[in-house]
Amino acid sequence: MAGENLIHSGDYSARRYAEFFDGLPAPLFRTTIEGKLVYCNQAFANLLGFDSAMDLIDYPVIEFYRNKKDRGPIIHTVIQSGRVFDLPVALKKKDGAPIWCAITAKAIFDDDGNAIHLDGVLKEITPDIDSDIDVPIIEGPAGDLEQITFDFDLRGELINVNSAAEAFFGLPKAKLLGKSLSEFLAPGDRDLFLIFLADIFKIGRSEIILSILDGSSKVHYLKCQASLIKNNGRANHVKCITKDVTNTIKQQRQKADSQKFQGVLEMAGGVAHRLNQPLTIINNQINEILSELKQNKRLHGKIVKIHNQIKKMNDITDKLGRIKKYEAMDYVAGIKIVDIEKSSWSHDGKEDR
Repeated sequence: MAGENLIHSGDYSARRYAEFFDGLPAPLFRTTIEGKLVYCNQAFANLLGFDSAMDLIDYPVIEFYRNKKDRGPIIHTVIQSGRVFDLPVALKKKDGAPIWCAITAKAIFDDDGNAIHLDGVLKEITPDIDSDIDVPIIEGPAGDLEQITFDFDLRGELINVNSAAEAFFGLPKAKLLGKSLSEFLAPGDRDLFLIFLADIFKIGRSEIILSILDGSSKVHYLKCQASLIKNNGRANHVKCITKDVTNTIKQQRQKADSQKFQGVLEMAGGVAHRLNQPLTIINNQINEILSELKQNKRLHGKIVKIHNQIKKMNDITDKLGRIKKYEAMDYVAGIKIVDIEKSSWSHDGKEDR
């Protein structure tokens, strides 16, 4: 029984659950993040050409992938988004026979928030995919459109581009074909591209804005409208027409930054105004106390330390009132906060006075 490796032999209830999962027709699995198969049922073993699920325990999952580079982005996507649904993946059976599967998986986290397992289910989609038919090369007017257009297979590899795409990427068609489109994506969009692919396969079309690098490694924001092209009812490849919306995105971000900066200015001004009066009173009172405690060295030293900290608060309040621009700094867990030091300095790098 495949599930027996997870339970104690005397635990009848757990054995019943293991028998239940092992008898399900859907191929179920659990893997470690590092890529070891912890559990699978018999349907999973059958799908990949193994006689028994027990033969697969601790089997390196990477061996199932036709392109071993596919696993890393998939794992990263699952961890970042928590799960993926029906993501098409090119796999191979034990004997090397190619097979297409749609993977639905979620990440399992420990109490510290670390991903430890991936639980999921496979669904064979080989009959729905036609990856062996040659894609006709588009010639004539369609190939000379100013819009960047390209076709890619279901693994994301370019199989056709127009002249505008050649100019954009700075490479001739012969060198572009066979490259994965993900190679040209900004790092933060590579996981998003996998989800984009899954959506195209599920509903036949999708639209997204991707950050794509041109031939000089400059980032462009391309609005991609993609359609799934079928041959005899089977998915064959994806056709993508793009529109460069870089200027629009930059304008939107500039507007957002301006609004954010205005919020920072209003907040900083309000905080500085509200803090000034109590800080002034505290400073005056401490000065009076210090003049009366000169003979008491122990208390005098403590009050001096408090006074020094109050001076630092005064300095911070002063900087809040002199904020001239918006500068952020990394805090924790991906959160950014206002960098008061940099925001209160002038554009020439000198602190305003």
